[in-house]
Amino acid sequence: MTSPNVTQFEARSYELDPYGHLNNAVFVNWFEHGRLCYLRDRGMSYTSIPETHGVRIVVVQQDVTYKAEVRLGDLLDLTTTIARFGNTSFTFEHTLTGEGGAVAGLAKVSMVCTGDDGRAIPIPAALRAALA
Repeated sequence: MTSPNVTQFEARSYELDPYGHLNNAVFVNWFEHGRLCYLRDRGMSYTSIPETHGVRIVVVQQDVTYKAEVRLGDLLDLTTTIARFGNTSFTFEHTLTGEGGAVAGLAKVSMVCTGDDGRAIPIPAALRAALA
């Protein structure tokens, strides 16, 4: 597992569903933002990776588990790490925790390296090192 990135969020009114809970799609957006912050903290972005490493990284699978409700004004920490590296893919893990450490949501997001033709290719060694 890689060194984590922690990003903070506050649940805003327009992110809530009719029941006053954080909408399930917002969890997915927050997880995406966590990945962007993870990359940024390592000097990368989705647009810089093709320029620097000659590959694109794309989401191929997301598994989200909703553990507890999130309500208006709740402050949360999103911890993002890379839990696994394969030959062509790697898996981000996200843990969203509220005050007191209660887990509100978990996600595993698999990403694959692709070439210009969209086919999976091995993770370049320099990219693997930069992500770790």
